Amino acid sequence: RSSPNSSFVWIKYMAFVLSLADVQKARSIAERALRTINIREEDEKMNIWVAYFNLENEYGRPPEDAVKKLFQRALQYCDPKKLHLLLQGMYERTKQHMLAEELLEKMVKKFKKSCKVWLCCLQCFLKQGKDGVTVVSRALSSLPPNKRIKFISQAAIQEFKYGVPDRGRSMLEGLLREHPKRTDLWSIYLDQEIRLGDVEVTQAVFERATCLSLPPKKMKFLFKKYLEYEKSIGNEDMVEYVKRKALEYVEGPAGFNMPFL
Repeated sequence: RSSPNSSFVWIKYMAFVLSLADVQKARSIAERALRTINIREEDEKMNIWVAYFNLENEYGRPPEDAVKKLFQRALQYCDPKKLHLLLQGMYERTKQHMLAEELLEKMVKKFKKSCKVWLCCLQCFLKQGKDGVTVVSRALSSLPPNKRIKFISQAAIQEFKYGVPDRGRSMLEGLLREHPKRTDLWSIYLDQEIRLGDVEVTQAVFERATCLSLPPKKMKFLFKKYLEYEKSIGNEDMVEYVKRKALEYVEGPAGFNMPFL
């Protein structure tokens, strides 16, 4: 009662009642929570709907129909894109791949200009070991131009994590050919190579990045990242090398007045 807007408290209450095998009472608690939580607390209400989906997914008769019926109700009150993404996440977590793919197909039609929805679709495909090329192609033909860089860079991360790293590299290389001064793209590329753990490949990307003619602030960012990387793997010779390389840049005309690392 002291926290009527706290979804955490309501969900704990639901979980306690479920531990006593009282499914109907858990449903009534979810309904009370939805009535009680202030209408302005959208995220808190959304958490209750998700907990309710999970309940019906476990105990509904049959679960698939119970969840879909509840989802249609929730759509009247919640942000539709957020709700679709949350339901899709539940399907994926519970390995209901057919339902997840059915929902994704609806989502990419309903929200075809949403980068987040297309990335969700790509991740689902890659995690199942499927080729993501078609998804990427469809996304690029649907998304507005101002979302293209964001989508490709995030899609590349997903290829590094769940798909084919070389495809991720190809995507980032393409972006960097068009936007070589975007340090955010270099940072994404470096982070993925660092995560994969091939030292030579990672150092080669750092070398390319730190040989660019970028504004001093951007070069400082890249040199600092390079130095932190070499320190993290304990390569003292390379730490000294990076310091020398940074100092050469600072003492050159491009690095005038740039404070050292």
